[in-house]
Amino acid sequence: MSAPATSVKNSPGFLAGGRAWLRKVLAKSPADPAVQRFVAFARAKWPRRRAGRDAVVLVNLFPVPASIFCYAYVANHLADRLDCRVEAFNFAKRTPPDTAKAYAAFGAECRLSSADAEKDRGKAEALADELFGGLRTKWDVVNLSVEGLLIGDQVYDTYLRNFNEPTVQLTDPRLRDTICEALLIYFAVKDYVARNKVECLLTDDFSYLYSGIITRVLFQAKVPVFLVLIGQPFHLLQLDPEHSGPGPDGFGHGYPSPVVARYYQYRTAFSRLSGEEKETALDKARHRLSARLAGEEDALVRMAASTYGVGGDRIFPADGPPRVLVMLHDFIDSPHGYRSILFPDFQEWIHFLLDHAQETPFEWYVKPHPASADTARTKMTAANRQALEKLQARYPKIHFLPHGTSNRQILEEGVNAMFTVHGTAGHEFAYSGIPVVNAGDNPHIAYPFNIHAASLDHYRECIRRADRLDVTMERRAIEEYFYMHYFHLAERHGAAVNPIDEKVAAAPDFGSRLGQADIFDDLIGGITPARERGVHEYLSRYFDTVGITKKL
Repeated sequence: MSAPATSVKNSPGFLAGGRAWLRKVLAKSPADPAVQRFVAFARAKWPRRRAGRDAVVLVNLFPVPASIFCYAYVANHLADRLDCRVEAFNFAKRTPPDTAKAYAAFGAECRLSSADAEKDRGKAEALADELFGGLRTKWDVVNLSVEGLLIGDQVYDTYLRNFNEPTVQLTDPRLRDTICEALLIYFAVKDYVARNKVECLLTDDFSYLYSGIITRVLFQAKVPVFLVLIGQPFHLLQLDPEHSGPGPDGFGHGYPSPVVARYYQYRTAFSRLSGEEKETALDKARHRLSARLAGEEDALVRMAASTYGVGGDRIFPADGPPRVLVMLHDFIDSPHGYRSILFPDFQEWIHFLLDHAQETPFEWYVKPHPASADTARTKMTAANRQALEKLQARYPKIHFLPHGTSNRQILEEGVNAMFTVHGTAGHEFAYSGIPVVNAGDNPHIAYPFNIHAASLDHYRECIRRADRLDVTMERRAIEEYFYMHYFHLAERHGAAVNPIDEKVAAAPDFGSRLGQADIFDDLIGGITPARERGVHEYLSRYFDTVGITKKL
């Protein structure tokens, strides 16, 4: 197949050009006053530059001020511990100039970007043509690899997210461009790793091309990879090469075994607790989970209280055939976030499910994902709504509920089963006695209180028997899961002291201010000698625990 007219080189927003151009742009860009104050603070606090050191701590150039503030502490602690320099990488298509200035201020000059792959563009373009020309199915996209490294799932998810598409189009030139972009990043990272001794990686994400490929390359090189979680409590998370996909809250993945369990080892980790610890944990989970299902707002679960709020007019007829609920996912957002899924994406999943559902004698009800009503993400919301409208037209026998329909009311009126791919509602509905069928790896996978379909035949049989599914739903097991997923990591490995002033982090508007430059002033203002000692002690203990040995 000949190369399509569009290429990565010509695609909108793709970073091209050398570092000289980037420095020129940054020099001409006036920094926000709050950023300027952070720059002055960081230069004074971390004045040492270790340019001559052989080893490097590599940190992602992530444009969120609250994260930048915490990255500065963690990166410099590691640099002191390992006697190495700090550098940043950035493959994002658009990054505010102030971000690079803030990172450079604490010693993390950007030394790895898409520009570093330009020398390999010819090779990347040719290989992209070959890979794109060989695609026959969507699974072919998922399984794309380069030199033995899987990149296809990240190509797939990045394509969906960048272009707000619910599924890939195998003949779309933009898919070919995304493959080429992945290859350029891969070649740049591979070259950087060959030239530099990377001791640790700090990253903000690990599911799309811009952070995901470097994460996997460094896994291959046996380099430890960490997330910095800035909430309450502040804590670090070491990623696990066996699973590097995203979860609904960031707590469910990549735990440093054996100290903290991976989500698929929750039961084993819980079994190691003492009898008293188990009972305390279950009591805590029972209280929070019951309150959640009663409609109380719970920031821990990070979902709107209205999900289980007071309902309105009756949803279902008072009698009639068995009722089955389907919980939709965000079509645009990372269908390959877990280790496996029965379908190439969420659109393929829902088509399979409803194709078979409409042949059953049951009444099927579909509840849209909240993304279909998210006013903060205009293009993604529009794409989800369009996908939903197409489903409604394609499946006239299926009932589609308003996105704000109360789960609590659904449970009160009654359904015979609920189907999802990996939704949070899996444990919530099971706790209310409703059989749940998952269509892939999911955070509940270690427990039998959900059905985890192992094949398309198994899934098809679950659809056919949706009115009489046999599943053991022990409430104690669900409480155990809830504790492990929402409490265990923070309690066992959270810091007693946060780099961010606890009053700032606990403020109702903290989430909305994370990305605003003016939060730098509050962060700097909250620094005290006691706080810095506490952060240093936590980082020392944590890195001792995971084996990042201090160099003399």
